[in-house]
Amino acid sequence: MLNIGVIGLGNIAQKAYLPVYAGLRSQVNWQIQTRDQDKLAAIGQQYGFKTTTSLASQEGLDAVMIHTPTATHYDLIRDFLLRGVNVYVDKPISENFAEVEDLYRLAADRQQLLTVGFNRRFAPINQELAQVADKNAVTVLKTRTEDLEDTKFALFDLMIHPVDTALFLAGFPDPQNVHYSLHQNKDHQLEQASVTFTGNGLRAEARVNMVAGTNYEEATVESSHGISRSINLGQHQQLEGQTEQVQAAPDWEPTLVTRGFDPLVRAFVQAIASHDQNPVSPESSLRSHKLIADLISQL
Repeated sequence: MLNIGVIGLGNIAQKAYLPVYAGLRSQVNWQIQTRDQDKLAAIGQQYGFKTTTSLASQEGLDAVMIHTPTATHYDLIRDFLLRGVNVYVDKPISENFAEVEDLYRLAADRQQLLTVGFNRRFAPINQELAQVADKNAVTVLKTRTEDLEDTKFALFDLMIHPVDTALFLAGFPDPQNVHYSLHQNKDHQLEQASVTFTGNGLRAEARVNMVAGTNYEEATVESSHGISRSINLGQHQQLEGQTEQVQAAPDWEPTLVTRGFDPLVRAFVQAIASHDQNPVSPESSLRSHKLIADLISQL
């Protein structure tokens, strides 16, 4: 039985992670930390998890899941790695690329896992798209109805998803011929952004539109055999010649499986239990963080 701590119980943690943790109670002894006493009591009652106001002095932790604001990540990750504890953290690791590199070096030195929550890599339909043979183009788009945020925050919070997905579907090449585009409003809030690159014999583009009038997500892989597309992670469209097929995720498949959270957490737990490789390799994560950092440098 693994002992894994959980820090932070915000909206994403409660919706996307706690139900997954509940499904792993036969393998993991979860210990939940938050300073909100009411929330702590409610979570403990709902899921039956052990709760605590501090994991700082806990002994015997195999790993920790960090779901706190990005500004807190660096110190928390560093402290746990120095204690010999494997770390899972929500993206991004940091908005400072030098800190991202520093933490991966520390994890390597301490022989601990530092795993980032790039859940879309583990979404079943995206996994199918990644297997398409003879790919020559990849396009990933994410839109919001009207969600204006500070540009730097929006790029690391939202744009990093299509960037990472594009790299994943392209096979994580060393990006070449990289081009960046940014459009802000007068209040320095992001409206649109894009990154294009080549590698592994294909062209890839990642794009966000924060004022598109709808919340939408699409990943498209083009090949000599046709086009495969993931729509909102829940539909798989395939076009070949004059034929179109659209297959929805199975009705019985839980949403957190469809969106990749469940398989990612299970892969992390399995890696800890079996001393396997990091399910989100440092090299691939660094490339995603680097493209966002370079995009921000265009400001």
